[in-house]
Amino acid sequence: MKTTVSTTPSWAEISLGAVKANFKALSRLAKGSEVLPVVKANAYGHGLVPVSKALLQAGAKFLAVAFVREGVILRQEGIEAPILVLTPTLDPEIPTLLNSDLIPQVSSVEGAEGISKAARRLGRKTTAVHVKIDTGMARVGVQTSQVIREIEGIRRVPGIQITGVYTHLATADWTDPKYAWRQITLFKQALEKIHRHVGITPATHVANSASLITYYPQSKGTWVRPGIALYGVYPNPSMKNRVKLTPVMQLKTRILHVKTLEKGESVSYGRTYKAKKRIRVATLGIGYADGLLRSLSNKGQCLIRGKRVPLIGTICMDMCMADVSKLPGVRIGDTVTVFGRDGKASLPVEEQAAKAGTISYELLCALGQRVSRVYVP
Repeated sequence: MKTTVSTTPSWAEISLGAVKANFKALSRLAKGSEVLPVVKANAYGHGLVPVSKALLQAGAKFLAVAFVREGVILRQEGIEAPILVLTPTLDPEIPTLLNSDLIPQVSSVEGAEGISKAARRLGRKTTAVHVKIDTGMARVGVQTSQVIREIEGIRRVPGIQITGVYTHLATADWTDPKYAWRQITLFKQALEKIHRHVGITPATHVANSASLITYYPQSKGTWVRPGIALYGVYPNPSMKNRVKLTPVMQLKTRILHVKTLEKGESVSYGRTYKAKKRIRVATLGIGYADGLLRSLSNKGQCLIRGKRVPLIGTICMDMCMADVSKLPGVRIGDTVTVFGRDGKASLPVEEQAAKAGTISYELLCALGQRVSRVYVP
């Protein structure tokens, strides 16, 4: 992919073509289920509106967000597709949710009653909701031991129509396969109880990115609900042989300054790096305020002129440093790749995240507002 010209110190190059390609690849994998793309958290740092529009162009019929304000932004941008809000909505935001024609999730009778009261005040006769079943994630949702009582209670709330039932898997990334299977089994058992005792057959969705790649079709539902895979990142590297994904984002910055340090001289706050010999140091225009995690200090790498070089010293708020001693001719203004490609060289976001002791999700979502998003086909 070509390097896009940017006038800012740091920018994220985002391929909307890759977003579309990943959606289509996941759709093929989920044959028999509709893909419900998750675009929460600013589309995992990639840009909520551009990514959502690209997904709809690729054939998506629905979208999922975490909070009401994300759905409102999409409505303000003219997106009319159904939008599911995946977290409980607090009472003050319910009128906004309803007026924006968003689909709320419900985790309790109390939550359904709050939606019902607001809907009646607005003159709405019915409101479609998706009920979350807690099969072991233990964040939100109706517990499986109480599923019949809770579902029946929610159904009795005036104006509430249950159109979907779903759950979320905690260990589908292979951290605990037995637990993932247990959750899938518990969800199927809960559905059977709902069908038998309550007499409804709502739409279902279980599979996140990891589950879609690994446990499908056992976790098959009306919908599948991928997030990170849409952005070309595998929940687990060993999943690469199951589906081909294309990385969507490349994070770039520029060299702001180049200097020579003598043996024994230190770099950055706390003097955490001291030169063992005479070195050349490049100062880069990106820091932790831009999303470059401070835990990458003296651990991370970057690509300059197609070569890997180490980040040295403590990462600062606005800048960081790299040892460019082995790259003669490096100069101010040169492009630096924090993750992505530089010619034939590659530095995946998954690898950079591992060096930081975290997951790629965090590195992508941490991307700051100062980092320009540059969209390419």
